[in-house]
Amino acid sequence: MARPSRQVVPAWRRLLAPVERQLPHGWGDFLLQLSIFAMFDIAYELTRSFATGERVAAFHNAYRVVNAERSLHVFHELDVQDWAMRAPGVVLDVANWTYFNCQFTVTILFLLWVYSRRNDSFAFIRNVIITADFIGIIGYLAFPTAPPRMLGRLGFVDTLDATSVNHHSSLISGLANPYAAMPSLHTAYAVLIGVSGVLLTRHLWAKALWSLYPALVVFSIVATGNHFILDAVAGLAVLIVAVALNLLWVFARRRRTPPPPPRPRRPDRPDRRLGESQPTSVTA
Repeated sequence: MARPSRQVVPAWRRLLAPVERQLPHGWGDFLLQLSIFAMFDIAYELTRSFATGERVAAFHNAYRVVNAERSLHVFHELDVQDWAMRAPGVVLDVANWTYFNCQFTVTILFLLWVYSRRNDSFAFIRNVIITADFIGIIGYLAFPTAPPRMLGRLGFVDTLDATSVNHHSSLISGLANPYAAMPSLHTAYAVLIGVSGVLLTRHLWAKALWSLYPALVVFSIVATGNHFILDAVAGLAVLIVAVALNLLWVFARRRRTPPPPPRPRRPDRPDRRLGESQPTSVTA
């Protein structure tokens, strides 16, 4: 009797099998999520073509932010940057690394973890990020603002110039919006990821680390000269609005969704009450 032939699994399927086991809804849904983020990222980057012509307005708005901070007595960016540059070198290294990696690298890795391990929370976090990006785009177009590092007359420096990857690198300069200081989406992302990390992780040490993450990001964006303090405040406001809009959307969907129909009850068995005559078999 001939043996049944075993199905040969392609090598690429064997390589991707460990990844596929981490995808709660398979490759189709995973690629759909990637395409959604890619679409909004392209829209985000396209704002650069509209913003590059607003150089005069961007610098004017930057000095308006400086004047507003001085009137509020919160213009401390120069002090923060001066302290970071005088501190041991590791402080500025951490600030530079955090600025370049927090908004995309850390956020993407965190979202991948949420998608695979806490999938029930993924859609809400994804929608909040997309909403925050959309609000940020409106802010960049309505209020283009030069970052502090461009205000050399006030004493600011671009600390990233000393790194191998900086704002003058061909890839960064080709994609980044140079006048996207207000609002700070770095701050919006950091607070969202930090709070989500505290709520979704189970270990106390992980909750402690994620609780410190927003403060680290805000320090990095100020110390590197890429955002004002009011930019961070505006970024937090953007996040609050984005969360509120998505909560309203969730509640509205729940109200429109009809409740599930009641489960049909099983028919009751006939009662055999005490004293009720039972049929007896008749024998010949």
